[in-house]
This record gives sequence, structure tokens and C-alpha cells, in this order.
Amino acid sequence: MRRFLLPVLLMLTLLVTACGADQGPKWGNLELTLEKVEQTDRQWTARMVLRNPTDKVQVIEYNAPARYTMIITKDGQEVLTRPFDVRTKQESEILNLAKGVAKEYVVAWTYLDAEGNRVPPGTYEISVRLEAVTVVQGAGQPTIFEPKTVGPVKVTVQ
Repeated sequence: MRRFLLPVLLMLTLLVTACGADQGPKWGNLELTLEKVEQTDRQWTARMVLRNPTDKVQVIEYNAPARYTMIITKDGQEVLTRPFDVRTKQESEILNLAKGVAKEYVVAWTYLDAEGNRVPPGTYEISVRLEAVTVVQGAGQPTIFEPKTVGPVKVTVQ
């Protein structure tokens, strides 16, 4: 019975965490935001900031080859999905974020679609997904927080 109960509880925890996630900056004990958003006629840039506001070290584990992915859509249709900061096999999957420390990830879009063509004028939405999980140890079972997406940010291309 015990062997059956633990996987079921873990799956329920994952489902509740994934379904109940809000779009605010909180991600477990961490905060994830898009900052320093800038736009020119040639490109859009921002910094995705992962911040540890706690007084303890927080751990994340990257779960994809790239540390983060930018997703661009127009009218609900995907225009471009671009991975950033691809890890090598020698690089750790684990990031220990010390208390009060922030990790920044640079994001840029040069208004090109998946085929490398300049997109037509219009309004696009940019979201960025951190390809990692984090675990919060509370009173009882740990809670796993799945990859977090920030955005979308509306961008008007001329």
C-alpha cells in the first residue's frame, strides 16, 4: 500500500502545483520577472531575472538542454520558439542560488520568424520559459514547482 501511495501523492502534488500556478513573479520560494525591456527598430531585448529573496540557499535543476526558451506568438499562432543558453554536457544541471542573489538571463528578438524572415508589421506577444524545476520543503511532503513562464509582453513591430 505504501509503495502505491507515495507515487500517487507525488502526482497529485505535481498536478496541483501545475494547475494552480499563477502568472505572478513567485515561483516556489523564488521570484522570476522580465526587466529592462527595451525596443528599437532592429530588436527587442529584456532580462529575465531569477531572484532569491529568502535567507537560505535555493536550488533549481535545469530539465532541458537550454536554460530558457523564448516563445513569440501573433494572434495565438506561434511565430518563433528559440532556446537560449544551451548547456554543454560538462555544465551542471543544478544552480544553487545564494540568499539575496539574482541570476540574469538576456533575451533578444531581432524580429525574425522561425525561417529567418523579418516578420510583418503588427503586435506580437513574447513569453520566456525558464527550463527548470525547484522544490520547496514545507511541513510534510516537498512541493515541486514546474518550469515557469513569464510574460507575455506585447511588442509592436513597425
